[in-house]
Amino acid sequence: MLTTHSPARWRRFVPLAVFVAMVLLGGMASPALSQPDPTHTLADAGRVLIKVESDLPIDARDLVQEHGTAITNAWPQFAALFGAEPAAPQIIVFVDAVDQAHKAGMRWVNDFTYVSPDGSVTIVAIDPFLGLTPIEAGNVLRNVVSRGFVQAAAGGQMPLGLLDGIARYVETPVAARQARLGSLVQGLDQSGTLPGWTRIVTSTAPDLSTEEQTANSYALVAFLTDRYGVAGLRNLIAGFASTTEWTANLASTFGQSEVDLAAAWNQFLPRWFASGWRDNAVSAFDLRRAEELFARGAYEAAAAEAERSQRLFTDLDDQVGLSRVEALLAQCAIGLQADSIMADAQAAHESNAYIEVLALLTQADALYALLPDPHRPVTTIERYGDLANDGAAADSQLERARGSADNWLAVTTARRDAVTAGDTYALLGNADGVTAATLVVSEIDTRIQRMVFVLSALVVVLCAWLGVWTWQRSPGRLMWRPLGPPSPRWRAGTGGD
Repeated sequence: MLTTHSPARWRRFVPLAVFVAMVLLGGMASPALSQPDPTHTLADAGRVLIKVESDLPIDARDLVQEHGTAITNAWPQFAALFGAEPAAPQIIVFVDAVDQAHKAGMRWVNDFTYVSPDGSVTIVAIDPFLGLTPIEAGNVLRNVVSRGFVQAAAGGQMPLGLLDGIARYVETPVAARQARLGSLVQGLDQSGTLPGWTRIVTSTAPDLSTEEQTANSYALVAFLTDRYGVAGLRNLIAGFASTTEWTANLASTFGQSEVDLAAAWNQFLPRWFASGWRDNAVSAFDLRRAEELFARGAYEAAAAEAERSQRLFTDLDDQVGLSRVEALLAQCAIGLQADSIMADAQAAHESNAYIEVLALLTQADALYALLPDPHRPVTTIERYGDLANDGAAADSQLERARGSADNWLAVTTARRDAVTAGDTYALLGNADGVTAATLVVSEIDTRIQRMVFVLSALVVVLCAWLGVWTWQRSPGRLMWRPLGPPSPRWRAGTGGD
């Protein structure tokens, strides 16, 4: 049976934390924020005050210039996600080192960052922070700033373990960090020491390290978000403004019994250990990866990323975010269609359908015109266009040659057209076209050869006839008889009559 826990236990640390912070930070009450402080440099990152000890290697203004966008970008995301904003000012103080006095009543974020339970005051050791990568440094800032939003939405009654898990969940995912969290939870599960929900939610597992407790809280938040979506998580947080009993809040928010949720949790963990630790719904706030994929022309991958953001903005009813992601999805759809048509054009070219290639290129070019200029594959379109035009011209020449092959007056031109078409087909790698052109040339050559044979035979016959005729007409061949009296035989015969 899971037990409940009231956050009243940590409330007694709040005055102490505030008092310590005020003493250490030179009196950080609101009226004093505008007063000059020679021991610190001050700068604003949106609505968060950055305070840096004067003898540190960076001042507040430079630090805000380098890392302030992590806060200003996170602020509208958290406002949309949690549906509330911190009422109290948030202050992040960078010191040379975090000592025990700084840690009193504060929540552990990492070994050099501690934050008050209400998120109003954060203490950060400067050197380890400056050694982080930009994304890791941004995650520290996102973590501590988010706590003020969560407590504002929960009426300041958020259980601390769940608060730690949510603050970690809203960080920008880093694969190595997520894998570390997953492995910590899996190790506890395999050893049979994974605490129950009550100890996770209330952060009351003293036998575990603070990192292990945070990992467990992160896993629980991942489970709730995976099962009920970001909107469900927001409703759960808001429910704590009405009750500090987390089990009652859980049941009223999700309408499921403790037994059903425990069974679902047990089914979730193996899947989460395998690969689910990679998933993070809140990361879909950031459209930069989808936009980067789109810029590289990876439209399908960009659309998949953008669809995650679409689901998030739909859950939160964020119309501004929806309009932005839907515009990106529309451009991805255009890019996918244009690429598909270009693939069809390539297939048509390989099939030697040159007229079809030209028609497809016209369609693709019209679609690419709707995308940013760098997305238009100018070289590819021009190359395919030139090849298709040459192929279409060769098709026309071959058809003209076929039509004129039987015309003796145009047979020479027909042969020349067929030869030219064959040369073009050879350059295009069109073996069928070369064969067809060769056949036409062969047919024309056969007709010409036959004509030559007929003409040659006629010439031979004519020459023979002329030879005979000339021979017959030669003077030596003419037999002329002289005129004289009739022969005796003729006379005798005549006289007998």
